[in-house]
Amino acid sequence: MVLKSLTGYFLFLLAAFLLCENKRARLAKSWRPIVLGILFQLVVLFALTNVPVCVSAIECIASGVMKLKDATIEGTKFVFGYVGGGDLPFEMKEGGMVFVFAFQVLPTVILVSALSALLTHFRILPFFSKIIGYVFRTIFRISSNVGMVAAAKIFVGQLEAPLLIRHKLPMLPRSEMFIILALAFATTSAAVMPIYASVLNDICPDAMRHIIISTVIGVISVLIVSSIAMPSESASTSSGGAVENNSPYSSFMNAVTKGLSDGAFVWWCIVGSLIGTIALIALVNYILALLPDYAGTPITLQRIFGVFMYPFAWLMGIDAQDLTAVSQIIGTKMAVNETVAFFDLAKAGISPESVVKTIYAINNFGNFSCIGITVAGLSAIAPGQKSITELVGRAFVAGFLATGLSSTLFSVFFTF
Repeated sequence: MVLKSLTGYFLFLLAAFLLCENKRARLAKSWRPIVLGILFQLVVLFALTNVPVCVSAIECIASGVMKLKDATIEGTKFVFGYVGGGDLPFEMKEGGMVFVFAFQVLPTVILVSALSALLTHFRILPFFSKIIGYVFRTIFRISSNVGMVAAAKIFVGQLEAPLLIRHKLPMLPRSEMFIILALAFATTSAAVMPIYASVLNDICPDAMRHIIISTVIGVISVLIVSSIAMPSESASTSSGGAVENNSPYSSFMNAVTKGLSDGAFVWWCIVGSLIGTIALIALVNYILALLPDYAGTPITLQRIFGVFMYPFAWLMGIDAQDLTAVSQIIGTKMAVNETVAFFDLAKAGISPESVVKTIYAINNFGNFSCIGITVAGLSAIAPGQKSITELVGRAFVAGFLATGLSSTLFSVFFTF
């Protein structure tokens, strides 16, 4: 099992080399950050999973993030009553259920969005991002601007993190724009982490801990893959210019109201996306049901994409009896979105070990619909940056390879 996962790790590294434009020159230039990055990733993952102090810190953070969901319930109960999690005004029949995902879980994104805005306004989030970004800059020889975005991506979404250097984006070189794009496809956001953990609460009580770890490791994986595929052009001037110090919000109340309104917009987008994507999947499966069954079961969209993801699941060290189910879940994440994949994982009926490993493979925005969202959002905040559309395809592949690095490396540690 260990050998299989290690083989997968180095295969993903090799695949990243195939993305390189000038392979010989690029590799000669970037071997140092690649080696240091891999060692750094090993140390970080070992610390987060084995060192008691780090494990306790991650557990405290995970518990705190989940408390945000409990706090949100108080607001939804007041606004929506029993539909939002309040006391029932009637007696529930046996087998009945009043759980409403849109009103009892999803609204957490509104609270997290407001907190992110406040932490940004008071320069707390930029402060920690700058510290972590300095470590990334030192190891991977990227500019301080991109190092800060990479660090912030641990906490916020693919469009919020670049806002920290908004006025620098149009002038970034192709290599650093590539990193920002790849980060968008290999990680998620703190705003949606409680949602995913809530979905898996019954089958994996410590899901939040693994979601946080996979996000941290995912950022490092992106920097490793980017060092191979497109080393930073700013290595000689790693300072990269001064990071912006001005708050994007004019006041405390502006940060609160803007954060809440942005969160409400994201909540509505997630609701609409889930309705539309699940309906489209069902419609496609209705059409595929007209075809003859294969191996005694109907052909579905999930099964089709699962075929392509089967080798990926195998390299992750998934148990043989769970390979088909996990590969279909990963395929669903890529074809549709990660939220639907987490729902599928919750009801897949696979072993606890396979559940944990699958979290590392689907906890990211690496799906086709996210390509349009990322390109449109970054083009809006960096209108002069022409390399966005040029690099998005390769960055999407780089994000997938980074997810492969994270998943296979965790499988090695999980085995031990």
